[in-house]
Amino acid sequence: MPTSLELLIEMGKLALNGQTAMITGGSGGIGSALTILFKRAGCNVIITGSNEDKLNTFLKSLPTEGGKAWAFACDLRNRQQVNTMVQKAAKECPPINILINNAGYALTANAPFWEQDMDNVESVMDVNLNGLMSVTHAVLKYHMMTRKPQPKGTIVNISSITGHQAPLKESFEASYHTSKMGVEGFSNVLRHELVGTNIRVLINRPGTVRTEFHSRRHMYDPEKTEATYAGACPLVAQDIAVGCLYQCLQPERISIVMLEMLV
Repeated sequence: MPTSLELLIEMGKLALNGQTAMITGGSGGIGSALTILFKRAGCNVIITGSNEDKLNTFLKSLPTEGGKAWAFACDLRNRQQVNTMVQKAAKECPPINILINNAGYALTANAPFWEQDMDNVESVMDVNLNGLMSVTHAVLKYHMMTRKPQPKGTIVNISSITGHQAPLKESFEASYHTSKMGVEGFSNVLRHELVGTNIRVLINRPGTVRTEFHSRRHMYDPEKTEATYAGACPLVAQDIAVGCLYQCLQPERISIVMLEMLV
């Protein structure tokens, strides 16, 4: 008997086969799980990230099953780079049907806001919110809004449980929390602005996920990283990928506007 995941992949092949998904942060923990799963479901995948070597190494490791794959290096903090990258994808790849804004991170979660380096705060906001908006703007402009007879596509913005619920004092996540609140506000307004098109704007809101995200957040201190998971059973990257695939394979007239994922 097939597993529920295998059945979901088969459903994906029916609903999404031949479509093209762009995944930002495509070689990271959640990004790599998204890339593998959407490719297995028959999608072509375009992955982006700031580390070109890491992207290309991951690209070569992908299984042959499913759609084609491309990688484009791009720093989301640089709007011109984003614009150039999306235009290049429009020339070299099939039109983007699905955009998954997954790239995001937190820095120096070890001090209250007034003791943090504002360069780190600015970097988090530039990647998690401004970069997400830049990619979305370019994909809408050069891919989704150009569809005939009507604009068409699906945008999934990866938020966080902290996107609507302020973290505990000890989490020191003023910048990360603010960026994810911004992602949710942007998503909700953009959804209203796209009324009259066939473009869906969806939010995926994970709880704690065991990935490099928390190691990086704690400056790769193993004790502090493990303390993040104390008393909890965290999600894994594939859980988020499965949730996003489920949102995307719904009929066009149905939007799972927000999917909150917890264990």
